[in-house]
Parts: sequence; C-alpha cells; structure tokens
Amino acid sequence: LDDDGDLEVVLGHAAYHHDGAPYYLTELKAGYPQVADLDGDGRPEILLTTVNGVSLLEHDGTIVYQDLRPTGDPPGGTNWHRPATIHDFDGDGEPEFAVSSANNYTVYESDATIVWQAPISDLSGIAAGTAFDFLGDGVAEAMYADEQTLYVFDGAGAPLLQVSRKSGTLSEYPTVADIDNDGSAEILVVSNGHLGGGDPGIQVFRDAEDRWIQARRIWNQHTYHVTNVREDGTIPQFEPQSWKLNNTFRTNAQIEGGGICIPVPPG
Repeated sequence: LDDDGDLEVVLGHAAYHHDGAPYYLTELKAGYPQVADLDGDGRPEILLTTVNGVSLLEHDGTIVYQDLRPTGDPPGGTNWHRPATIHDFDGDGEPEFAVSSANNYTVYESDATIVWQAPISDLSGIAAGTAFDFLGDGVAEAMYADEQTLYVFDGAGAPLLQVSRKSGTLSEYPTVADIDNDGSAEILVVSNGHLGGGDPGIQVFRDAEDRWIQARRIWNQHTYHVTNVREDGTIPQFEPQSWKLNNTFRTNAQIEGGGICIPVPPG
C-alpha cells in the first residue's frame, strides 16, 4: 500500500505492516476488502463491503466515503456483507465495481453511483461475481450465480445467458479461465444440494466454436487479482502492483494471440 516494497496485511477496516505493526486503523466494521486504483491517482484504494454498506479508503486509511447503501437495501445480515468485483465493465478506461444484495446485482461507478441493476434471488449467502470481455468488443460481460441461476449480463444489465444451478451461496462465485488450453475462455460454476439440488456439482460453459477471447489458464484463490499467481502456479515473492497493470479484482485477464499475461514466469 505504501510503495515500500514490502507487503501489508489488508483487512479493510485496518491494515498492518508485514511485521504486525499497525499501518492504519479505523472504526469501520470488518468486511471484505478489494484493492484497486479507483480514482486514477496511481495509488491503491481499498473498497470495503461490510454489514453497514460500501466504503472506500485511500491507501493510507483515509476514508473517502463510508457505509453507503445506494440501492436502499437495509444494513445488517448479508445484505451488504458480500465480496465485490472490480473491473472496467463499460470499456471507458475507468474501473467500476459490482456487488450483490439479496435481490439485485448492481454495477457502480467508483463513487458508488449506480450504473445498472439486475434482479437476482440470493437470500442465503455471500456470493460474489466476476466479469470478462468474451467478445473482445471493449465491454465486459458481468456474471453472477444466485441460489438457482448463473447469469451472464450484457453491458446494460440485460441477461445474455441464464443457466440452472443450485447453491446456498456461501462464498463461491463463477470463474473464467481457459481450462482446456484451446485459446478460448470458459465459464465455471458450481452447485450443491441446496433447494433439492439436481444440477451437476461443476459445470463448464464455452462457445461452441471457441470464438471467445482467451483468458489465463489459472485462478487460484478467492481474492484473485491476476498478479498474485503466475500461470505455472508459482507465487511471486514480490507481487507486481495489480492496480498499475490490470487494475481488477476477482476477474481474469484477457490473453489475445496466446500471449502470457503478467507476471511472466521466471526464466
């Protein structure tokens, strides 16, 4: 966070140096932290989603805004305590973020104004979403899987694809990767026995003619942000600053023409 070459431990409402010394402390509730450059200043901000709403902090812990609830969903429970996704959804060169509530999946500008909303049904858990520009047209498709359905949305929030899945939506979310190394991305989604089950535990969806843009071939963790892992599965000791490269959180990187996305494996 402070550009000193050492990693910090980021909890969102607080952060600590690698030796355990406090970096910043706030009175905000604990929640899900997401790190990206949301104001174009070249430094990382922390987007924090908690039971009270959405907050944004500068890299030093200064609060930009706190506990916003733009959709009107009340605080408490898991209404706002859900992981967010950061991506340039509309191709304007600026990042937006997306987060769900019990009844809506919503994309926001970085200042928390609403871009679009889509109805979902997710009372049971704390699921997240993702995004990927499958067509390479500069507009990313948003994805979310609620208790019964995997949704793929267009740039205005209209469903492009709806596929049955069943889950109590704990902390899972759809992921995108080129899982068969054919040069075209696939979508992966999981199901469980919630609501009677009936759907396969793992489902993979692809373009029948493999025309979708290629993605990286790896996705290794819940807080995935591309630079945290190399494509060969090794973890960089000194992680490249994701906010200066892809500037995304919980989305995968496009690889056109079979190139290797940063960070390049050593050797």
